[in-house]
Amino acid sequence: MRRPLQILVIRRDNIGDLICTTPLLNGLRGKYPDAVIAVLASSYNAEVLRGNPDVDEVFVFLKKHQKSHGYGRLSMLWKRWRLVRTLRKRCFDHIILANGGWRYARTLGGKEMIGFHEPDQPDNRQPDRMPPYHGGFEEHEVSKMSKLGSVLGVEQAMGKTCLFPDAAVLAEEKTRLRSLGWDPTMLTCAIHISSRMLQQRWSEESFVALAKELLLDDAKGPQQLLLFWSPGTESSAMHPGDDEKASRIIARLKGLPIYPCPTKNITQLIAAMALSDQVICSDGGAMHVAAALDKPILCFFGPSHVAEWHPWGVPYVMIQPSSKEVSDITIEEALAGFGQLQE
Repeated sequence: MRRPLQILVIRRDNIGDLICTTPLLNGLRGKYPDAVIAVLASSYNAEVLRGNPDVDEVFVFLKKHQKSHGYGRLSMLWKRWRLVRTLRKRCFDHIILANGGWRYARTLGGKEMIGFHEPDQPDNRQPDRMPPYHGGFEEHEVSKMSKLGSVLGVEQAMGKTCLFPDAAVLAEEKTRLRSLGWDPTMLTCAIHISSRMLQQRWSEESFVALAKELLLDDAKGPQQLLLFWSPGTESSAMHPGDDEKASRIIARLKGLPIYPCPTKNITQLIAAMALSDQVICSDGGAMHVAAALDKPILCFFGPSHVAEWHPWGVPYVMIQPSSKEVSDITIEEALAGFGQLQE
């Protein structure tokens, strides 16, 4: 019996990047329904693929700077080496480089490597097959991924991004929020206050002022808010979070219907955000989570390239000040943007 086609997609970077690769995975499944489609993700973004029916296997590459995976340096290197051996034994027919990485991918021993031309490598260190180069910052990441799929004859890779909330975690989040007073029958807006990039952060004062305006004026939209943030303390050297900032915002909005969502991992983030009707956030992983869950979005952009990273496939209003500093966005601009989202 002939073995099915074996395809490996490598995407070891960020949450949003992998989410923007899900239309390619769906396109591959549509073109090759009997193929074995695997993804080499990272310990940081692999949960994005939980429950995805287009993916048969997920291999996890342990990130060096991520300590939450629980492995020390030697254990991590040992597992990385074993991962290479495992992938080499599979002898994939096609290895798709979603974000470059020829040097690593060549150690995996696949029959054919597909990727974009890598400008930092000589001609003899390039993928075996390359699509025409993409539009750089002026082309959306989903569109770039579709060009990789076109090399294998995939014609439908520009669909919506997708996520599949874990049913058990979703039920847990519903129960937890109901115990706090959240009403699932009322219009709910999620607000995510965190961003890794300093230029993409809005101030605590601005979030408090916006929340008051939204909650105290029924005509503006939501009747309750869910507050999201990156977990961790501000003093953490490796992964600083916004636990303190979130606590201060909750305290300053005491008595108003705003409910904390202290999500400790991507699975919890996806489940809790699925309970909202619309989302306010800065450009980043949470924004792409919201888009993949089909939520209308008011998004703040700093220096990021809007054409490349805007929310895909959902209604959105984008605000990017001329300074490229999210902190310069006024409450009035945010309220006006939210109003546009309701139209």
